Amino acid sequence: MNLTALKKNKKNAQQDAMSYGGTVSNDADQRRKDGASSVASADTRIKLKPKETLQLLIQMDAMLTAGVPLLAALRTLIEHAQTPPTERVLTRLTAIVEGGQDLSYAFKCLPNCFPSYVVHLTAAGEQSGALDEALQRSIQLLDNSIVLGGKIKGALMYPGFLMFMTFVMTTGILYFLVPKFESLMMKKPELLPWTTKLVLGASQTLRAQPALVFGIFTVIFVAVVFLVKSKRARGTLFDIVSHVPVLGDLIFKAYLSRSVGTLALTLESGVPILTGLDHARQVSELPRLQALWVQTAEIVRDGKPMFTAMAGEDLPPALIQMIIAGESSGTLDTSLRRAAEFLDRETQAALNAFTSLLGPATVVIAGGVVGFIVIALMTPILTMAKYVG
Repeated sequence: MNLTALKKNKKNAQQDAMSYGGTVSNDADQRRKDGASSVASADTRIKLKPKETLQLLIQMDAMLTAGVPLLAALRTLIEHAQTPPTERVLTRLTAIVEGGQDLSYAFKCLPNCFPSYVVHLTAAGEQSGALDEALQRSIQLLDNSIVLGGKIKGALMYPGFLMFMTFVMTTGILYFLVPKFESLMMKKPELLPWTTKLVLGASQTLRAQPALVFGIFTVIFVAVVFLVKSKRARGTLFDIVSHVPVLGDLIFKAYLSRSVGTLALTLESGVPILTGLDHARQVSELPRLQALWVQTAEIVRDGKPMFTAMAGEDLPPALIQMIIAGESSGTLDTSLRRAAEFLDRETQAALNAFTSLLGPATVVIAGGVVGFIVIALMTPILTMAKYVG
């Protein structure tokens, strides 16, 4: 089904009384109430890597585009699954669909395998009769997300290695080198500067209670990993970081681009704008972006233009102008698609700026830490040498 056919379905879809609450239709909800819910339940134990999910969606889209029925496609993919996790996911999807559920609901039952925007776009495609188009757009968004994530990870490898080596060097200096100066400096501790006292205290603590020190660092590391993996905690953390110059601009534009792109794709699939705004809210993990989409939905529900809810927000002026042009000409979906492409370019520019500054900033931090320790140790020695001379 091409884009023209999708737009023809838009009017009918907007007049349709079905509302699937941003994910599935009322009919699907009723089927679950009638007994199919015993087949489908959320399973967080099954996990797929993003690349595995992308490969599965590509294979599924290829078979559906070739005219293979959904259940037949799922059973065929099970036979050709390349990894055990993929086979378990396909088996689970097949069981849920055979139980009378939509594919979007089956995706929702595997939250660690399929991102929320894939669930919402699939539901939109099922409602508008364009499942293959929805899968293709899901593949596009997932691929863009993987590429962006890969670039960010690649940019963090060198600074991460440098910070790790700085930690190792600092630990070695405090544990092995500082004790050699301690006996000399502690003859008159009241004359030592605060920097030297700080370094000596850190060295004594590390040598006296190494398990406690490394335990604290382990707890901090585990807490950071939890914040990154927890969806709610990650959203709050990213919302705080999004106010930081350069890095915050990158995070904010990346999530804004994803939510605007999702809204554009759902509108092109013939989904009512209020449902599309709910999709955009759910895929934007930043609390302030979610609040923006909630506010926009309230404005639209009252019959006002969408841009009035965004005019006073900290958004790119080009985005607001594109929305105004789209609402004025009746081509909001096309304008949002162009806005999403514009934001993708802005995200790439922000990523380039971030990576160009990250390396030098890490070198300055590493040099500052080591330099602080060296200066703290050398200041008393130079002072004593002056008096001796």
